[in-house]
Amino acid sequence: MHGLGNDFVVIDGRDEPFQPTQEEIRWICDRHVGVGADQLLVIERVVATGADARMRIYNVDGAEAQTCLNATRCVAWLLLHDSSNDRLVLETLGGLIEATRVGEHDVALGLPAPKWDWQSIPLASAADTLAIDLASGPLAQPTAVNVGNPHLVCFVASRDAIDVPRWAPAIQNDPILPEGANVGVAEMAAPDLIRLVVWERPGILTRACGSGACAAVLSARRRGLTREDRIKVDMPGGQLQIEVHDDESVTLIGAAAVAFSGRLPTDLKVA
Repeated sequence: MHGLGNDFVVIDGRDEPFQPTQEEIRWICDRHVGVGADQLLVIERVVATGADARMRIYNVDGAEAQTCLNATRCVAWLLLHDSSNDRLVLETLGGLIEATRVGEHDVALGLPAPKWDWQSIPLASAADTLAIDLASGPLAQPTAVNVGNPHLVCFVASRDAIDVPRWAPAIQNDPILPEGANVGVAEMAAPDLIRLVVWERPGILTRACGSGACAAVLSARRRGLTREDRIKVDMPGGQLQIEVHDDESVTLIGAAAVAFSGRLPTDLKVA
């Protein structure tokens, strides 16, 4: 499946548990020898009270991620499509996320208010999260926010003028970030439009990032770059719509799509 080109291999592990090794995850996500994906998603039986399903998210290096909102929309759409319900709650490492069907292919996600304190990002030491003293070439003084996973947002005059793979890794891997962070490069094209690209952990440039879009909108409002509460975020893969509520909780609306389906062999052997 994919959400605006951010693509995933989705495994249903509710009836038959699927617990891949890091080597198997890397092989499945490898675009040359495996299926190919930005992340591997596994649907599991719930653990948390109040959830309808549990979603595990694995990055291309085999490490587990807390949150991915494009992934959440895809899994939510899949589960809603297979049921008569219009609403469900997904359990992730980043917390519970409510999903609602709002169109044939569109899903709305309700997200809690973000965390701005340096301990919750997390940072290695106290810092002003509105403008951290970090710089790499044209990327400087990013805003840090945790929206279920850590993000740094760098505001620039032109998104397309930045060589993101050249400059973003130095910020992403700075010692002040013990768990790293996703690095967003954001351009305020209009008060209600942000042009964004995200260098995601563990070091890949994706066509869209749902949590990154939320982080960019929230950071722009905190920095006084806009007062709008409904903002479109344009990324290489397409647009997401973000609505910010009075308590800074967020509604994200975007599409999800099935690319193809298949089966992995039960005796999966990684070359």
